[in-house]
Amino acid sequence: MKLGIIFLLITLSSVIGHALSTVAIAVDHPEAINPSEQKHPLVAQHAEHYLQASLPNLQQISFSTSNSIAPYFFADQLQGVQYDLLVAALELNNITIKELVHAPNLRAQRLVNTKKIDCMVNTPDNVEGLFYTQSLIEYQNIVFYLTKNNLQITHIQDLEPISILGFQNAKHYLGDEFEALAETSPNYSEISNQKSQVVMLFNGHTQSIVLERRIFEYYRHQLRHRLNTNLPVTEVALFAPAERKIACHDKQTAAIVDRAISMLKQSYRYQEILDLAEQNSYQPTQYNNQLSR
Repeated sequence: MKLGIIFLLITLSSVIGHALSTVAIAVDHPEAINPSEQKHPLVAQHAEHYLQASLPNLQQISFSTSNSIAPYFFADQLQGVQYDLLVAALELNNITIKELVHAPNLRAQRLVNTKKIDCMVNTPDNVEGLFYTQSLIEYQNIVFYLTKNNLQITHIQDLEPISILGFQNAKHYLGDEFEALAETSPNYSEISNQKSQVVMLFNGHTQSIVLERRIFEYYRHQLRHRLNTNLPVTEVALFAPAERKIACHDKQTAAIVDRAISMLKQSYRYQEILDLAEQNSYQPTQYNNQLSR
């Protein structure tokens, strides 16, 4: 009996002492205890659940994107790596593409701003008035050169004495350091036709090119009967991967598309589409029928 009383007194003393120390901390250091920062993990989970439950049940969404960006989109056919990812994501939510408009970047964006189209794929960052999803895919721009030329490139400054051919407006997309080099180097030039970039590299008309990796592989495969595109090529990744997001004029529509992208990334189909495209050098007619439906 006595031992039980003693144990109870010790326990009460400990609890009271802890409470008093907590009060002392709160008085002396009010910033140390902030109830708003001690939310239970379930709070965020429930908030997300109710947000998703409140979204409207859309059946169709219209999209705009830039003119043909092989192998991501093809203006003359409903195929492409990025197109297939978008369709697969929407299918998981029983949504279809109402319309897909290919247009120059400014017009594609204007169609969304004026609410003639719901969302734009590959929207530039921070467009006022639009609501963004997470990235559907990442683009990776690379410096390519023929390995036999043994160029020593590890930094952007190493490109200065080398002839380099970039895609149109590349200097505005690849960071301040590259833009500064492009503005001052007499060896730098740009071209709008990305297929021609690959031709000029393998023909030896330029020492190096800057191009997105999947686009390079697509044209390298296409040109294999015209040029010796089997020549070893060295890739130098001087630029960070570029996220390709979708932006919509309506917040709820953006949330629906974002949810669809999340669901796709959590499924096997996301990587399946990328793997099949890569195995077939991103030629759309060769991998589209192999996708699981």
